[in-house]
Amino acid sequence: MHERVSPAAVPADRTTVRAVSRALALLRAFTPGRPRLTLAEAALAAALDKGTARRLLLTLMDQGLVRQDGSGRYALTLRMLELAASVETGGLREEARPVMVRLAAATGATVFLSVADGPPGALCLERVHGHDPVRVHWWGVGSHMPWNCGAGPRLLLAYMAQEAIAAALAEPRVLTPHSETDMPRLRSHLEVVRARGFEVTQDDVVVGLSAVAMPVRDAGGAVMAALSLGGLTALLVGPEGMPRWLDELGAAAAEISSHLR
Repeated sequence: MHERVSPAAVPADRTTVRAVSRALALLRAFTPGRPRLTLAEAALAAALDKGTARRLLLTLMDQGLVRQDGSGRYALTLRMLELAASVETGGLREEARPVMVRLAAATGATVFLSVADGPPGALCLERVHGHDPVRVHWWGVGSHMPWNCGAGPRLLLAYMAQEAIAAALAEPRVLTPHSETDMPRLRSHLEVVRARGFEVTQDDVVVGLSAVAMPVRDAGGAVMAALSLGGLTALLVGPEGMPRWLDELGAAAAEISSHLR
């Protein structure tokens, strides 16, 4: 029988391993916007000196998690996807993807599945591109969108507890001149989102693009994810500002919810 030890009972210098923390900081330095980094860039992003960063990168390369290209830049390898595939999502991603593929084909838009992930924002769990020539790449799988921007994050925000909403909106981000930064106004708007059951945003993440989102619910009716469409405003929003594809989006969200039950 193994005895579980509380972290509080372990001496402070034994609760963490500095080398592991530094290696993880290096891995987090790679982002969808910066998938390839020089040694200097990686060290700066991870707040490490070059010597330490180089030793850690060599170790990560030896483990097959990082590679170096012909230009000397470092990048993550596909083995990282093996680790990501091991994350349990309660069947959410597996059940949602076939439905998302059909929704993307029907609408032409990019389809996103996102979940709440604490202070960083909403986490993109899955993304499927439609046939529209303009594909939305600004929210990749595994990356976060700030709570005050985008239909998916704001929809998830609307169904969070008031304390969590306050914490999430403590530091709003500005992605475009149209990003909502008036937090009292946004908090008031969240009541509208809950009442109508969907959210639509325009130009607040990328000018010229819009998004529409609806909730995916668990067996108890609680919102566990947001299903959203992203693309050119003309594709997703009608001339009077009403979102298109609401019936298709709602049916897809309901289908995913029913599969999870």
